Amino acid sequence: MWPPRTLAITDRRQLGGRGEADDEARLVACVGAMANAGVDAVQVRERDWADGQLVRVTRAVMAATRGTRCRVFVNERAHVAVAAGAHGVHLRGDGMSAIRVRGAWPSGLLIGRSMHVGDPTDLADGTDVVVFGTVFATASKGPGAVVVGVDALAAWASTPGMAPVVAVGGMALDRCEAVRAAGACGIAGIGMFARAWQQGESSLTTLVQDIHAVFRDGERAE
Repeated sequence: MWPPRTLAITDRRQLGGRGEADDEARLVACVGAMANAGVDAVQVRERDWADGQLVRVTRAVMAATRGTRCRVFVNERAHVAVAAGAHGVHLRGDGMSAIRVRGAWPSGLLIGRSMHVGDPTDLADGTDVVVFGTVFATASKGPGAVVVGVDALAAWASTPGMAPVVAVGGMALDRCEAVRAAGACGIAGIGMFARAWQQGESSLTTLVQDIHAVFRDGERAE
């Protein structure tokens, strides 16, 4: 489903693994469960993994999500995304331009980018989705993070020619209405999806369905 209403970001440290092999297995199982629950997109964001490990785990993620509509992005490393057969790459706000990525990797990759208040809006050129934040305070960013609120989100989402905007930072079900009203097409998060997965399949499925019910849009592309 595009643009994404739900974009889950991985952090294996929140999945309760007991060592590297278990971390990998839990990450793959979690992503597979999220895809089966209807999550629209997942960003594999294990930034400290070497390329080889990231390729191997992303390939396992692709196998676990096969047959679902979930799109899998790899954080920052387009070469890993291509090698693993992922659907897309997610760029940092200060990373390579999407236009350069398309020139270097003409593979039909979806391209996402993290963006913040003060970033030049033309950095969104060539992207398929923009993840904008930090909208609300979040433990994952720490006390020093700049929190911009829904007004900044609304200003960003209304920029002429802007790609679909997904809100990130402190997201929860009870905040979906506010960010949808501000122009976001969906939300991104780490902890809310990890916690729901740990609570069981029904909790994860209910969360995803409830979020999607807020971001209802009959004209979304399948």
